[in-house]
Amino acid sequence: MRCIHYSGGRLSKFSRAAVIALAAPLALALGGCSATATSTAPPQIHLQGPEAVLRAGFSNPDPSIRAISLESLKLLHTPLAQQLVKRGLADSSPMVEFTAAMVAGNQKMAALKKQLIHLAAGKTISVRPAAIYALARLGDNTYMNTLPGMLSSKNPIVRANTAFVLGRLGDKSAIALLRTDTSDRSHAVKLAVTSALARLGYRRAVNSIVALSLSPYAGNHLAALSTCRTLQDPIAVNVLLEGLKDPSPPAQLIAARGLGQRGSTLGEKIAVQASKSPNSHLRALGALALGSIPVSSNAQRLEKMLTDPHPRVRIAAASGLIHLRLLAQIALQGKP
Repeated sequence: MRCIHYSGGRLSKFSRAAVIALAAPLALALGGCSATATSTAPPQIHLQGPEAVLRAGFSNPDPSIRAISLESLKLLHTPLAQQLVKRGLADSSPMVEFTAAMVAGNQKMAALKKQLIHLAAGKTISVRPAAIYALARLGDNTYMNTLPGMLSSKNPIVRANTAFVLGRLGDKSAIALLRTDTSDRSHAVKLAVTSALARLGYRRAVNSIVALSLSPYAGNHLAALSTCRTLQDPIAVNVLLEGLKDPSPPAQLIAARGLGQRGSTLGEKIAVQASKSPNSHLRALGALALGSIPVSSNAQRLEKMLTDPHPRVRIAAASGLIHLRLLAQIALQGKP
């Protein structure tokens, strides 16, 4: 896999060309998104089905299934969410503990602060950044000064997790710290650092992510699209629009989800087709994309997918329904 085209703050010629090419149709892209914004009545969604799926997912012996079950709880403010996150903070898998701590931080679960402090000072260094993130979200910055040292850890997982958390914290003062790590020897860490810098609005990192979205290497390409899905920078819209025309179905579905999160239905047909795919990975990505577009037909499709034979698809469908429910609540609150 090719390394990120970002070193010392300078873009390669390929990167510059990519930025110029994708920046050109910006006005058209934004106009297209606003023109296709959803206007149908918000769907009625009940939580019994999604909650049952996520509860079952958290009981799965596979830690990756437990982790994505917890990740799907980040928008679910119910007693079940806090119950499963509490259990996740004491899981045998660092991956699950990390995810639980991030969700606890997203939801500011003050009742779990004691467990978070334990993890922030614990022996599992790869989990510490998430616990520190959660505590910071609760207003406790006691352990924040340990994050710079974690970026120098010998363990690339620790370095990548720390960069990820710094990007999520949203403090632009972290830009200077992260810039020193764009030449990390680990490709995964370099990608995590560049993504974090892009989330913090660092222009050169945003340009590097745009360039990577055109990479012939699937890992770089999909990671760049996933990052663009979360960026506020307008150029990210163009990257996602190009992603809809990508020959790779996963790339199309990541783009469809990102555009849906911006109010566009342009990727709905792609998501519907994927939801019927014999490939469980594509069905899961399709479910997540459908969950970003708040129309009743998508809610009905996702409800059917709650009984899919593959747990990852069921969890993705539950996550999509939870997101649609949140969008419906926001829509209702906005009515006069």
